[in-house]
Amino acid sequence: PMSIYTCITLIACGLYLTACASTPEKLQGADYYYVEGQKAYEKKRCVEASEHFQRLVSNFPGSQRVTQSQYMLAESYFCSEDYVNAAFEYQRLIDIYPTSDWAAEAQFKIGESFFEQMRRPELDQKETYEALTAFRNFIEDNPSSPLIETARERIRSCRENLAEKIYLGAYLYQKQGYTEAARVSFQDVLRDYPDTAWYYQTLFRLGQLALESANTDLAAQYWQEVLQGSDDVDLKKDVQEALAQLNLSAG
Repeated sequence: PMSIYTCITLIACGLYLTACASTPEKLQGADYYYVEGQKAYEKKRCVEASEHFQRLVSNFPGSQRVTQSQYMLAESYFCSEDYVNAAFEYQRLIDIYPTSDWAAEAQFKIGESFFEQMRRPELDQKETYEALTAFRNFIEDNPSSPLIETARERIRSCRENLAEKIYLGAYLYQKQGYTEAARVSFQDVLRDYPDTAWYYQTLFRLGQLALESANTDLAAQYWQEVLQGSDDVDLKKDVQEALAQLNLSAG
């Protein structure tokens, strides 16, 4: 039979092995985490990359690698489509290292992070407003950046989204018979978003509302502006048909 001494020895060995197995991973150097993070990022292993860069940023705040690693941490979150954390880490870089070589691009990527979260026009547009603000700030703060034109394109897309949301709400009012509410909302589109595709769609609907109110001259005025300014072939066809019916009625 096994002696008491042997039993105690085996138990002690087991406890030692268990303790070894649960020992935390030994911390490597800053360069190690930077290199491993870059390798993972290049292979699109985004979560793994974020873990490496997070270890560097958290444990080596004095390292010469820390600024770029902070940027790459944000990039890794962006790569994994975790746009909420990406925006947070880009902003953190700007707050802590405002003069770094990556600050301007981080500011642009904050806008991109919100832009990627934008919802369909009929849904809440909080992220669209956030993106719009971020890109406008970026343009103001970085007038010579090569990313300026892309930022302007993003602003145009945001404004199209916001214009469409108001247009859809106004059109719903129109279909439900709330004529005055529809008119007010359509006028908001004309006032605030004249540079969007929804401007001419709105003029068409306002022409319909004017016709319903027996104001044929105003209806014709709205529709003529569509014919003169819009490039939308289908919309212009609808307007031409409406004008033809208007002329028949007048005749």
